[in-house]
Amino acid sequence: MRTGYSHSQIQPENEQVSKQCLRCRPWWIFGRILFQSFFFYIYGDDPVKSDDIRTSYLEFFRQHGHVVERSDLLVPKNDPTLLFTSAGMVQFKPYYTGEVPVPYRRATTAQKCLRAGGKANDLDEVGKTSRHMTFFEMMGNFSFGDYFKQEAIQWAWEYVTQVIKFKPEQVWVSVYTEDDEAYGIWEKEIGIPTSRIVRLGAKDNFWGPAGDTGACGPCSELLFDRGESIDPDATPENDPKERFIEFWNLVFPQYDQQLDGSRPTLKNRGIDTGMGLERVAALTQGVETVFDTDGIVPLIEATQALTKVHYADNPVPFRVIADHIRALSFMIADGILPANDGRGYVERRLLRRAARFGRELGLEKPFLHQICHTVIDRMGHQYPELIEGQVQIEKIIHTEEERFAGTLARGMELLDVLFGKMQKDGIKVTPGEELFKLYDTFGFPLDLATDMAIDHGFSVDREGFEAAMERQREQARGAWTGSGQQSVAAVYRSLHDKLGDTNFVGYETRECNATIIGIVRDEAAVKELMEGEEGDVILDVTPFYAESGGQVGDTGVFDAVGGNAHVTNTTKPVSGLHAHCVKVNRGVLRVGDTVDARVDGALRQSTENHHTATHLLQAALQNVLGSHVHQAGSFVAPDRLRFDFTHFEAIGAERLQDIERLVNSYIRCDAPVQINFKPIEEARAAGAMALFGEKYADVVRVVSVPGISLELCGGTHTKTTGVIGYCKILSESSVSSGVRRLEAVCGEPCVEALQARERQLMQTAHLLSAKPDDLQERVQALLEENKRLTRDVEKWKRAAATGASVDYMSQVREVKGVKVLAVAVDDQDAAGLRALMDHLRDKLGSGVVVLGSAVEDKVALCVGVTKDLTSRVKAGDIVKNVAPMVGGGGGGRPDMAQAGGKDVEKLPEAIAAACGVVEKLMK
Repeated sequence: MRTGYSHSQIQPENEQVSKQCLRCRPWWIFGRILFQSFFFYIYGDDPVKSDDIRTSYLEFFRQHGHVVERSDLLVPKNDPTLLFTSAGMVQFKPYYTGEVPVPYRRATTAQKCLRAGGKANDLDEVGKTSRHMTFFEMMGNFSFGDYFKQEAIQWAWEYVTQVIKFKPEQVWVSVYTEDDEAYGIWEKEIGIPTSRIVRLGAKDNFWGPAGDTGACGPCSELLFDRGESIDPDATPENDPKERFIEFWNLVFPQYDQQLDGSRPTLKNRGIDTGMGLERVAALTQGVETVFDTDGIVPLIEATQALTKVHYADNPVPFRVIADHIRALSFMIADGILPANDGRGYVERRLLRRAARFGRELGLEKPFLHQICHTVIDRMGHQYPELIEGQVQIEKIIHTEEERFAGTLARGMELLDVLFGKMQKDGIKVTPGEELFKLYDTFGFPLDLATDMAIDHGFSVDREGFEAAMERQREQARGAWTGSGQQSVAAVYRSLHDKLGDTNFVGYETRECNATIIGIVRDEAAVKELMEGEEGDVILDVTPFYAESGGQVGDTGVFDAVGGNAHVTNTTKPVSGLHAHCVKVNRGVLRVGDTVDARVDGALRQSTENHHTATHLLQAALQNVLGSHVHQAGSFVAPDRLRFDFTHFEAIGAERLQDIERLVNSYIRCDAPVQINFKPIEEARAAGAMALFGEKYADVVRVVSVPGISLELCGGTHTKTTGVIGYCKILSESSVSSGVRRLEAVCGEPCVEALQARERQLMQTAHLLSAKPDDLQERVQALLEENKRLTRDVEKWKRAAATGASVDYMSQVREVKGVKVLAVAVDDQDAAGLRALMDHLRDKLGSGVVVLGSAVEDKVALCVGVTKDLTSRVKAGDIVKNVAPMVGGGGGGRPDMAQAGGKDVEKLPEAIAAACGVVEKLMK
């Protein structure tokens, strides 16, 4: 899926998107932008819009030779150190370190960023300050071994003072305390008085890296002085009232941070700047906070329309909701789904936090799914993935809101139990540890718990809550492993830099002659692999498809004059580089050898059957379920396929049959499968489906089945649909909120699966002495007979337990003038104990009955007290004292209570202690 800003504002619609055209747009666009800025400066009554700032920034740096690159996804690709894309330079990290060849020396972007988890986290500050946000847009210009501090500083000053028209005297700058070069440029070249240049330490003016490793270096920040009226005593170092707003950070990457703490010099030193779009919009529009800008006010207004509370009366909830709904909309559009860990947990926490603040405004019912309309309307022109994923975004948010409502209800029940116990024990302060458990397990907000505690006459141990929260944060920091992706061994990046892309010919052929140009064993480049050794072999040309896009890598063989090897898998450790995982069966393979590379044709064909079937399956799902269905992931192998898709409820058996029937009708029509390469915009305009949350190149491979399916896909496929044979859906299940999963088989694996099911059917029919056609009727009759026999057994067990053969009355003891019967009974479940307890209580006339039984490694307890004694002793109190002896708990009414336990061996001890418990509790 293509992400990033829309080019429509700065380029004609019929102009194809490419790096070349980004350099060559008409000069009059830049003139128009400068004219607008000049107009705003002269007349001053028409504030610059956020869209205009974004456009003017990108165009300014395009005019200075920068390639305008698209925004990366919020999920950083091939970067195991980051949870989210937190800065504009993330997608360019390999360019600075020299791990990959630099395709251009200058770039500029409008990057969507998220700082709400992992090490880059502004969540707790949102709404409290004038500028902190979880989701924001970062404008950036980048140099990779090209220009450095002189040009970066000069262009920043030119843009700030001549394009967006900040008054020079309102701009301050900071530099790293040891960076005399930057200080000198600001003072001598730009002419800023030394009184407005401040030197700061590493905490403020040494940036990076974005993650555990990568480019880092000193930086210079531009700050806007909002005036002495804010705080006449403030300085950039001491600014409690936010007089000085930092809006642009010029980073000078010079070093390469290593995991061991060392910082060697970067191969490509350069420039990495980050200008917060929302902050600059607030300054140019003359508003107090980023939440009062034209990009966010519509979200606040949308929320205000749903409540009777005014923004001015209680701004923090409105700001949090506006920020979080932007983050949620973009996260879902980029394929992140709610979950209990990782990125999905951050998403779920944001949603629940926004819902909780909504309750402060009186919004008890789900409402966030309505606000996301405004996000899409406001930003969809810039980020088309919002429009494409609108149905999924709304549905997933609505579903999660409804689930959270249930969570709140459960939390309130648990709080009622806690308050009851506190009242009984005379505790006045609600334990912070208990409140944290509610927060951590159920997402129950502390503020709401505090309100409930006050209503019940209790205070709250906030310090205990914060201590528990900090312990969890420490554990999370220790356990967090970044994005969850495997880091790429440096040897592969080095080989790719040296050898370039592998020439893949697997679309046209499954066999070719190739030369071994690289071998990797144990993450080190070697010259040969001996018999019995395993490693990765790099060829100059290959017919082997490398694992990607959900399709497994090809297997096969390498034959050379001096050896033979089995290819067990094919991967892409670095984009463009095919690594063939091999085990040498005979002889030796050496760099420079010529090999006959042959893909296992049967397995490839079966994989292609399953891959083409996923396209037909998606078409059928959209036809039967609706246009909201989009692929959310897949796995395609020779033996099966797995297809994940956006949908919000289980699919019934009849609809599954309809889907399967439609897929197979597509197969039977034996339609051609056509492959074309098109510009991304042209493919989208034609209706091509993209993988949910994926980023695509400017020119894409389009796989189509005319009249049925049109998708962006890099995998291998059948020539016609008829080759697939038949598709059988094996299962349907839930993956996560709003995502379902189908598993299916095609071709030969389908035949094997159907035959296996038929064998099971025949064997089952044989066991039941029935014909296959009569099997359902036979099973139904057996079920009815089993129910009748079960009822009879229960009746006999109860009769045996209450019969004359057992002399229970001889075991009655007297405690403080009250008859007490405490006995263990064989093989009775909870229902059986209740029936026996009623019988024995009636026989006692007045007294207490305590019964216990062990069934299937579990203990059941039942206590009964006759009505005349409930004022002296209660059944619930008795069972609460006895149950812990068998490792359990329970409760009930004054006259009858039940409990369960798991320590069967302790049952005799518990029954023996029952009379003592009654004696202790007796009033």
